[in-house]
Amino acid sequence: MNPPTSTVWAKVNQSREKEFALKSAVQIKSHGVHYTPPELSAFLARAIIAHLDTSTETIRVLDPACGDGGLLLAFAESLPEQIRKKTTLVGYDRDTNAIDEAKELLGHLDVRAIDLREADFLEDICKEQTYLSQRTLFGSQTLPSLTNFDAVISNPPYVRTQVLGAERAQELAVNFGLTGRVDLYQAFTIGMTSVLKHGGILGLLTSNRFLFTQSGAELRRHLRTEYELKAIYDLGDTKLFSAAVLPAIVVGKKDHTKQQLASVFDRVYEYRSKNITEKSHLKFLSVLEALQNDAQGVVQTPKGLFSIERGNLAPGNDIAEPWTLVSGESKKWLQCLNSNQECTFDDVAKIRVGIKTTADKVFIRSDWGELPSDISPEFELLNPLIRHTDATRWKMTSGEYKTKVLYPYKSGNDKRIPVDLEKFPRCKNYLESHAEQLKCRKYVIESGREWYEIWVPHSPKDWMKPKVVFPDISEGPKFFLDTSGAIVNGDCYWITLRENKNQDWLYLLLAVANSSFIIFFYDTVFHNKLYAGRRRFMTQYVKKFPLPNINSAISKEIIDLVKQLVSNEVFEQETASIEEKLDNLVWQSFGLEKTTR
Repeated sequence: MNPPTSTVWAKVNQSREKEFALKSAVQIKSHGVHYTPPELSAFLARAIIAHLDTSTETIRVLDPACGDGGLLLAFAESLPEQIRKKTTLVGYDRDTNAIDEAKELLGHLDVRAIDLREADFLEDICKEQTYLSQRTLFGSQTLPSLTNFDAVISNPPYVRTQVLGAERAQELAVNFGLTGRVDLYQAFTIGMTSVLKHGGILGLLTSNRFLFTQSGAELRRHLRTEYELKAIYDLGDTKLFSAAVLPAIVVGKKDHTKQQLASVFDRVYEYRSKNITEKSHLKFLSVLEALQNDAQGVVQTPKGLFSIERGNLAPGNDIAEPWTLVSGESKKWLQCLNSNQECTFDDVAKIRVGIKTTADKVFIRSDWGELPSDISPEFELLNPLIRHTDATRWKMTSGEYKTKVLYPYKSGNDKRIPVDLEKFPRCKNYLESHAEQLKCRKYVIESGREWYEIWVPHSPKDWMKPKVVFPDISEGPKFFLDTSGAIVNGDCYWITLRENKNQDWLYLLLAVANSSFIIFFYDTVFHNKLYAGRRRFMTQYVKKFPLPNINSAISKEIIDLVKQLVSNEVFEQETASIEEKLDNLVWQSFGLEKTTR
């Protein structure tokens, strides 16, 4: 059978594009299925083939979660005709309809063989193979059909622990040597490694979260240990999926003897600088076309302007550390920073997430005063609550937090000791009116707590300390000082100084945290950005924020200016000029020139 013409491929891809949005919307939530758009499929296929040894007598390619066969189609399409004829395509999927669609889509290909299996890839591995170690996964009895693949191309389902369920997550953890928060794509990746032959090529398309979150540490370690990494693409907020997925691609050659860094690390995000000029940018039909042409800097596509950074994977002592892109320019910048850095936020302060009640409608309200008197909790148990909607810079402007939280713990204690409800009859009546909902939280009771406690509380005494508060997610830094004793909600984080630390550290870290310097640092080192340029400010990042020498003349000037900003003595019209001066001083304190992207 002759291979289809380019016109046939175009029609097939047009048909798939029309069906893509409908399929993905239905299947994403329950099964973690994100069908891959044709252009992205072709990009991934070409990235794999660029490193594939095609001189062998036959080539076997696997997609362990093939869906309608789009990735296998793209792989075959990207091969030269003579290579395609000696290629066997193997696809797994649990969905009968998906396998039927794959058979129809791939049936006219002029390849050596097509093997589509309506089965669960992970279950097949677990049934037929005996895991000996994380590196050597197979016993002596193996199935030829599940080993020695030349390439794996995959966009595996990613479903987090809370969706998988505790039992399924524990099963995967045991079978695939996973620890921490388990995600389905992690198990798939380890399974794919086990079936690749030595020197085989992995092409993995998944959420970019694993690049920089704590939950991705095990996968990062696995990829750095088992592969000679060839290319990493953080495709960021390019909107290549109709679903709210920020994708990344990793291409690696299976070889645990060569733990080399990636030869290419490209990162693409929407260009959102307010300093956009009218200068001519290189124009491409898409971001992927720009990447294929090794473009760097700001490029223009029909979907807007995008910034492409190119570098290498930063070396590190801990191979599970977040993956950072380094170029010659950023390396020099970081070296200069390190030579002028005194310490980090973590050295002088504790950074914690706010409370998590797991029953917000019961514990958090803005209408406590409107409740009937017999179920209106006693005043001393109702505490002001800081939420992300209260976030600002430097200090609170309203002076009052409108929402309050019922915090059923003895005030002023180092330990979170729950109150005796018999001493607070109105609170008891209120909580008992919600007892059915609260007692359903078995994880609270099983952890040895009272049924009316919140899930993640903190020591009541700590709330009274001066603290810097900031929201988890925001486009720019919104760090502010709170001295009211308010409680911080779980959509925010808070910082208090460690014992015996000079109070001035709090003002210095507030200045650094609100600076344009910290945005440049964040985007250079972490770059955990969501859509619309929003960033994740979490403990794992903020604790690594740098601080200059507190005793330097510049730092002392910085501290004095911050004290002015958080006082009530500065007029609003003066704030902008003080902020600008302060921002420049922060850059100078690290021996760096002010830089923007």
